[in-house]
Amino acid sequence: MSFSPVQASLEGFRFIRDRPRPVTVWMIALLVLNLAAALFNLSPWAQRLIQLQTARGFEWSWATLQDLALHLLPAAAIALFLTFASLCVVTPSIFRVMLGKTHNPDFRLGADEARMFWLFLAILLAITVAAVPFGIVLGLSRALAGPLAERVGLAGLMALLGPLSVLFLQAYFIIRLSLTAPVAIDQHRLDVMGSWKMTHGAFWQLLAGTALSLLWTLAVAFGAVIAFSLVAVLVTFVLGIPPGELSAFLFPSGQGYLDYFGPGPMLRRVFESALLAILFCVVCATVVYAYRELSPPGDEAPEPEDDILEHETAV
Repeated sequence: MSFSPVQASLEGFRFIRDRPRPVTVWMIALLVLNLAAALFNLSPWAQRLIQLQTARGFEWSWATLQDLALHLLPAAAIALFLTFASLCVVTPSIFRVMLGKTHNPDFRLGADEARMFWLFLAILLAITVAAVPFGIVLGLSRALAGPLAERVGLAGLMALLGPLSVLFLQAYFIIRLSLTAPVAIDQHRLDVMGSWKMTHGAFWQLLAGTALSLLWTLAVAFGAVIAFSLVAVLVTFVLGIPPGELSAFLFPSGQGYLDYFGPGPMLRRVFESALLAILFCVVCATVVYAYRELSPPGDEAPEPEDDILEHETAV
């Protein structure tokens, strides 16, 4: 079964329009994670890591290893938790609501979150394993065809093909495995091969739907930035505030905690969290739409609850 990439890319915006309350809850959760990341940057672990990264004349010793163990291991654990928290806690909450598993957004540390964690690790592993032979082939091709490309003036093009090929390879595996996420939440099992089979023959449609959803989100972000800039210019003009003071308000420097938690930085964090919540909803809705359309007969997603049914009817 095929589906419309345009319809898939717009499904998230329909959900945001019809159900703003759960989107607001997810935005607040992402804002909390954003603030937690800011607190981590102020921690002695993060500060010591910055010093180690910028140190000159670095020499290995037992004292150095102890220093790394005291700072690197806690910092790595916290950074890993913050990175995966948004993916493995917020994302399952979004899928549960969109699939009609729950009425309101909730945050858990349960089986769904564990499956999502292993899924992301599996995708990273698949990309890494596939990158090894691909990198060897790419390196050999550049070594063999590089001199010829320089003679005909295509050296720059060939250098560009390498990163583009790697990006396409990553996108291919992510797209083919993307339906594992809704399967994990809807059917309570990790079925990587099931996603691979369902997406067979639909890669380009899924890629187009995902690209369009990212494009629409980028357009929304660009429009929001333009609107914010216009309001800021209007406020500075009406109140007679110099533009430099507005910039210092939004991006303070050398004021300690105000650099992270002052009114200006907090305003920026709210703005960033709102855009990130929109991005999460749009991408997840695109995947859920594809899952419902590509699920084989007899293995379809269950009927949504009443509130979700009203949303679909409104669409």
